Amino acid sequence: MTYPIKTLNQLPLVLKAFRKEQELTQAAMAEKLGITQQSYAYFEAKPATATLERLFTVLRLLNVNISLDRAAPTLVPEIDVPTAQTTDCPSPPPRPPSTKSAPLAVPPKKKESW
Repeated sequence: MTYPIKTLNQLPLVLKAFRKEQELTQAAMAEKLGITQQSYAYFEAKPATATLERLFTVLRLLNVNISLDRAAPTLVPEIDVPTAQTTDCPSPPPRPPSTKSAPLAVPPKKKESW
């Protein structure tokens, strides 16, 4: 059966449905991927933040065939960006270096690579 995905908001529900169709828990999927259940739960809740490689890996484990249809209408119109400046306006002056220090980032608890 074909499930067209038109927005990224649909991905969590689709992933969950495919996983349940295979009668797998999040823990079982995590074990297959070699990651923790919490990492898989985060991936399933926010798959749009993952790489395509990770998404395709999960879909392959769920026995999902992926098809890209170019005939479908695009959601974002194409925009032509000029490659050269067409006006005689001078370029803006360079910005001075910022004197503000960047806020300290909180390190992640544990970064898993899969």
